[in-house]
Amino acid sequence: MDIKVSVNFDFGKLEKEMPKIIEKTTQRYARSAEKGSKESIDKGVAPKLSPKTIERRKRRKTGGSKPLFETGALYRSIKGSSEGLKMLKYGYLHHTGDLKAGTPKREFITISKKEIKPVFDKFKQDIHKALKK
Repeated sequence: MDIKVSVNFDFGKLEKEMPKIIEKTTQRYARSAEKGSKESIDKGVAPKLSPKTIERRKRRKTGGSKPLFETGALYRSIKGSSEGLKMLKYGYLHHTGDLKAGTPKREFITISKKEIKPVFDKFKQDIHKALKK
């Protein structure tokens, strides 16, 4: 009795495709982080602005009472790319807090809850596709 074994996958093909799959997934994840971070700012980030900051903004005739949205420059600068999430440098300082400058920590950098599952679903599809002979 002869037993034949056939294989319908190719790890060599997966190895060749992996850099592209990782780049695409990174790009999708970064776009999810872009959307999630903007959603956080839209929703309003804690802590709220101090009355002193709101008054200063009124004198400057800039943004209202929403944290991280005085001129909109930070918001517009948030972009997801194949290199990751990019934004104006002070965005990260706001996210982590800057004790020297007296900037409170406002954690707004996050992924979009609606977008993340499709990112990983597409990653799995790409892996399966690359494995097939």
